[in-house]
Amino acid sequence: MNPETSRLILQRQSGEVIAQYPLALGEYSVGRSSENSIQVESDYVSRHHAKLTINQDKMFVEDVGSSHGTHINGTIIQGPTHFTIDQAIQLGDLFLTVQNKTEQVTAPRLYIPGDMIGDGRYTLKQEIGRGGGGVVWMAQDEHLQQAIAVKRLPPELANDPVALSDLVGEVQKARLLSHPHIIRIHDYIKLTNELPFVTMEFVDGSDMGTLRNHQKDGHFTWERVEGLVVQMCEALQYAHEQQIIHRDLKPANIMITREGSLKLADFGIAASVSDKETDGFMEGDSSGTMVYMSPQQMRGIHPRPADDIYALGATLYDLLTTHPPFYAGDIYQQVQNTLPTPLSQRLQEFNLGNDVPPHVEETIMQCLAKDPEERPKSAKDLAELFHPGTEPPPPPPPPPEIIPEMESVLAEPLEQTQQFLEKNLPSPVTTWWQRQNNRKRELTLAGVIIIGLIFAEMAFSKIKDGKFFHTLKHSSHFIVHFRPINLPN
Repeated sequence: MNPETSRLILQRQSGEVIAQYPLALGEYSVGRSSENSIQVESDYVSRHHAKLTINQDKMFVEDVGSSHGTHINGTIIQGPTHFTIDQAIQLGDLFLTVQNKTEQVTAPRLYIPGDMIGDGRYTLKQEIGRGGGGVVWMAQDEHLQQAIAVKRLPPELANDPVALSDLVGEVQKARLLSHPHIIRIHDYIKLTNELPFVTMEFVDGSDMGTLRNHQKDGHFTWERVEGLVVQMCEALQYAHEQQIIHRDLKPANIMITREGSLKLADFGIAASVSDKETDGFMEGDSSGTMVYMSPQQMRGIHPRPADDIYALGATLYDLLTTHPPFYAGDIYQQVQNTLPTPLSQRLQEFNLGNDVPPHVEETIMQCLAKDPEERPKSAKDLAELFHPGTEPPPPPPPPPEIIPEMESVLAEPLEQTQQFLEKNLPSPVTTWWQRQNNRKRELTLAGVIIIGLIFAEMAFSKIKDGKFFHTLKHSSHFIVHFRPINLPN
């Protein structure tokens, strides 16, 4: 690389450029603390997050014990890792790239509702989610006249060949899956002068992480999620039978429809059980979300259904206690070497009164076993452990309350506007005159005329004779002394 023409760029997920730094050879520390050579303002970036090493011929990045991890192409890194010009490095919720150019970098135009993509076929309506792997919009398919979801890569990853390959891989794998509890993928679209995107089934609902935050004390009860767990196990069992491992199970990837049905989302880093190390899966690939990842997945061991079983256990632990089993400190070492706190003990530590049945706690803790052989053998076996006995498990209940995230984004604009006006406009302003009947109006008008005449007489008398009511008295005297005249016939 040429330090004289290289520049480090920091961007948000939207593509907004928040900082630019000229580069020279040497080491750079990155983090929130002012002690760093590159200071970053973000709640998701640690005080001391990562270290960059810039040599004449190579560049390396190393995580230095951050809470939210450092990722390259969705893979969390542990030691010094080589990266190249224009390759995005994710630090918490920000992206860092080194670009070999001298001109100032500006943020690409952000998409807004009403934009048309796919050569005019799809109209963007509303952004409904975003993450390191892409931005999801609710859109209208103008050809089929139906709502769909569109997933697009963040602008900073649009030119990353690995990220594009992952997006294509998501479609290839997810299109093999057709199940009522898995979001249906439609197509991958890449046109000239447009960012590539994936079209998929639109789910009118919300994810379990968002719904959990609206529950009392910030957690679900077992009664609330019991039926949903059945649907999750059914979806996983089906995917595993198709030789597909999800590898990123977490509350944000579990959607609940308005009717209360579960939909498993985001097979963006899914892997095939039959993949060989030389055919699409590289040993050491630890893609996923760290706090839900199994010890084996963290180490990049070949994916197995047991990885999803662990992640489901960690997800349920999170939904029932407000936090995953390991959520602070050196998560990697804890997941590898530390036994998770029993669920009931965690509830006591957090002073939460959540009544989780003993067999449910035992099953969740079994999912979190370090040894994959000690976990339930399949998602079907897991469902049976959650619901022992001959009686079928209860169906999932509908959402117990209406929250903003569950309001339909498909409502007609006119209807939304009318509801807003009815709720927010003040009562109509009316006068006293408008509230009276005709009889009162007539009497009031007559009174006003009489009072007006009296004041007019007072003013006229004062001006003409220097006395109030003088004209009125004179008129009264004239009327009293008036005698009619008898005219001759």
